[in-house]
Amino acid sequence: MSEKPWRLNVDIPTPSLGTPNSSTLDVNSVITENDELSLGKTITITTSQHNLKQFYGNIEDDKGDEEPPVTSKELRGWYMYNAATEVYSVVAITVFIPIILENLAGEAGFLLDRVTPCDTTIKDYKCVTRYGTGFVDTASFSLYTISISVLIQCLVYIGFGSLADHGENQKKLLMLFSYIGAISVIAFLSVVNSSLYWLAGLLTIISNVCFGAGFVFYLAYIPVFTRVHPRVIEAKSSGVSIQDLSRIEEEVANRLSSHSMAIGYASGVLILIIAAAISYLMNGTTYSLQVGTALAGAWWLMLLTFPLIWLQRRKSPPLPNGENFLFYSFKRVGKTLQSTRQLLQTIKFLISWFILSDGFNTIASVAILFGKKSLNIGNTELLIAAVLIPISAFVGVYTFLFIQQKFELSTRTMILILGTLHSLIPIYGLLGFVSPIGLKFTVEIYIFAIYFGLVLGALQSYCRVLFGSMIPKGHENEFFGLYEITDKGSSWIGPLVTGFIGDLTHDLRYCFWFLLVMMIIPLLLIYTVNVEQALLGDDKTTINEAEESRLAEKARLIEHYIYRDSNFTVNKHYKDTARSKIWNLKDKKNPKLRRNVAEGIISEEYFAKMDAEAMASKERKRQNTMIRKNSLASSIAVADYKPVQYYSDPSEPKITLSDRAGNRVWSGTDMDSTI
Repeated sequence: MSEKPWRLNVDIPTPSLGTPNSSTLDVNSVITENDELSLGKTITITTSQHNLKQFYGNIEDDKGDEEPPVTSKELRGWYMYNAATEVYSVVAITVFIPIILENLAGEAGFLLDRVTPCDTTIKDYKCVTRYGTGFVDTASFSLYTISISVLIQCLVYIGFGSLADHGENQKKLLMLFSYIGAISVIAFLSVVNSSLYWLAGLLTIISNVCFGAGFVFYLAYIPVFTRVHPRVIEAKSSGVSIQDLSRIEEEVANRLSSHSMAIGYASGVLILIIAAAISYLMNGTTYSLQVGTALAGAWWLMLLTFPLIWLQRRKSPPLPNGENFLFYSFKRVGKTLQSTRQLLQTIKFLISWFILSDGFNTIASVAILFGKKSLNIGNTELLIAAVLIPISAFVGVYTFLFIQQKFELSTRTMILILGTLHSLIPIYGLLGFVSPIGLKFTVEIYIFAIYFGLVLGALQSYCRVLFGSMIPKGHENEFFGLYEITDKGSSWIGPLVTGFIGDLTHDLRYCFWFLLVMMIIPLLLIYTVNVEQALLGDDKTTINEAEESRLAEKARLIEHYIYRDSNFTVNKHYKDTARSKIWNLKDKKNPKLRRNVAEGIISEEYFAKMDAEAMASKERKRQNTMIRKNSLASSIAVADYKPVQYYSDPSEPKITLSDRAGNRVWSGTDMDSTI
């Protein structure tokens, strides 16, 4: 055998898929240049004895790289991580910290003349406090501080997301950021007087950045655990249809997400009740809220023991040679963003989620501050409302999961339904301008908390599951970093705009106009997202640098089986079979084949044996069936029937078959009809 490699000319006409292995192609279109040809993006074909030996060795290596199935212990460790960190979201950053920052800023602030000390005992007081070299409204101090923290989050997500997709970095980074975040929350105890309100702001920034970073690596486990879940593995091995496999994957992912979220809310409610009791026993002082915040940090720190022990260190490909540890993630994300045309549906969803998540994250902060300033609600009443939100979210997660399964609704449909329900909240707040209701009484705050919680948890769960299904394998952390930028990372816009509105009007009710727009626009965008294309098309199988080595190895295995089935000879069968594989994989109307081969649903050996008919898309198979029926009809007419009448109306070609007695036995234009 010649040592000189060869290459298929991939610009030749598309072969006939009706002919097995496309053996009617002109084999002279094969030229010898190098050892690479296109398989999706890259497929490696070589013919040298030296490289053939490497193929045999790589078969064993490929088996060793298979992902281990997820165990029940590992799932428990993952669930416990959310139980540890969700208390920060439920207790600290959503409820206690905004109040702590506002109280401390008010106590250290001044009236609008910037000279007279602020009197926080007056209902609907209007005061300002120093922020850097200027002054801001005391209610805006917490909003601006949170905005700074999430802007820093964006840099952290980009700088570390892609690194977690290599080696064993995912678990290491998960635990590192979590421990730093937990300790910074406990440090709220060190803010012993209002003059240290700047320290409380600094601790808010550190803790929120670390919480968000850890949450990226936590979410990235959803598509990984779905892929290696025993139920999914069993479905793949049993050879279920692609539709059934997608349905099973969706069910598994939704259950994983819903259970983890429900466990997190249960944990958050427990600590929130204890923290509320502490606040009550300490007469609702600002420092009592700081103690409750520190309790959330201690709980976070303690429960990190379980994921530290139970989560496996799942190995990913090492960082590419020559790449700088500090700049690799930024470069990787930049290249991903350059592929927006191939990731159109995923990017559309991210844009819509960017706006939607910012809207409902801001609604919670605005409602708390609105209740405190405009309704003069005390800390105890706000804590009761805060407890109602996660309790309702716990109920809402399972309620809407039941509704989805009962009526067999898609994840996208559930997002549209929940988003519409959520948009009613700012509408209700705006009623306060023209009616006697609309967040004007304390009881309405409780109603808001229950309704907000019912919708919030389920909406977040469905959105992260749908996005997880759109992520290319091996890029979970990178893409969930982008997801978190649009989730918590995007929330700098809402607080910034509402803070600006509060500064101008000194009435937070006007913020509900902005929040209503933040609800409507993303729903219109999500309605246009083509989930089918994202799941099965180029969005899911887009290949970038991190995928090339894995798919190149898969291509070499495919070539090995083709070469073996050709009696270890580069003959006509070998070349025509390889060419047939290429053209079927390049068929834009057949995305399912690309996905099945790329993700291993169709094994390399089985794919090498598939003929053109087996590889053909659904549309091509329908056309081939029409051709066969046409040929069968003509054969029957010649052998058994007379005469055959052809109506040549070009607008509606019609065929009529008659038996030997002249009786019409079939007439029509639909070649799929049964003769």
